Formats: sequence, C-alpha cells, structure tokens
Amino acid sequence: MSEPNDLIKISGCDNHQRLGDVIFVHGLDGNARSTWHPKGRVDDDDFWPNWLGQELPDLGIWSLSYKVEPFKWKGETMPLVDRATNTLAILDINKIGNRPLIFITHSLGGLLVKQMLRHGLDYGSPRWKPIVEQTKGVIFLHNCCFIATIFY
Repeated sequence: MSEPNDLIKISGCDNHQRLGDVIFVHGLDGNARSTWHPKGRVDDDDFWPNWLGQELPDLGIWSLSYKVEPFKWKGETMPLVDRATNTLAILDINKIGNRPLIFITHSLGGLLVKQMLRHGLDYGSPRWKPIVEQTKGVIFLHNCCFIATIFY
C-alpha cells in the first residue's frame, strides 16, 4: 500500500491561536503512525504524539506521511533532495512556519529534515524561509542497533 504524501493532524492543529507546532517525521520502514507506537500496538492510547497533545494542548501536533523504501525492489522512493522540496511544499500548504516549530525525527526522517532546512534556506522559494527561521529544534531519535557500536 502506498503511503500518501501529507501532513496528518494529530492534536491542536485547527487552533489558530496555538503557540507552536511539533512535527513527527518517520524513517525507513516506518510510517506516520506506526513509527510512534510500541511494537505490535496500533491503538490511539499507545500513540505517543497523542500523549504530547494531551500534555501540551496549546501546540499543533502533526505527523508527516511519505513513502520511502529501503531497497529498489520494494518500490520506488523519491530522492532525498526532491522529498525535501516536496515536504517544504506540504508544510507551506498547511501554513507551517507562522509560529515556532520543532521536528521530532526517526532515522532517515532526521536526514530529510536536515536536507529540507538546508534546501529551504539556500535554494528554495522565499515562502519556505519562514519554515527554516521558525525551526527552533530538531530531535533525532533512533533505535539502538549493533552497527552503531562498531566504531567505538
């Protein structure tokens, strides 16, 4: 099943007086919802972006949905720089960049956000600069993997 390219509203997104926005960005083999659930759980009670929205009701909580495949045989994936441009357009359409912004990323999602911010600052439309300027933080999460310890 192909994942649509979109920004999913989780909590507080329709509040025009919200103080800021938090956007969750998944990585490889994840999606806008399953990445943020405990393994094997899919209900809203275990979806921690919901918890964040309950604790911080003055923020808009979003999750970016995009298709990404780790191998060509599993399907086509948009190149990172093109995905960054596409994401900036999605954020602009959803009026992200009018207030402070934090990204919470997993794995490839962190690389996507870094590319997006660089692209928005250096090459993009003037409409994308507020997204870059309003970004106050990027949180990079990753599951522990034995590969991460090889070079210690």
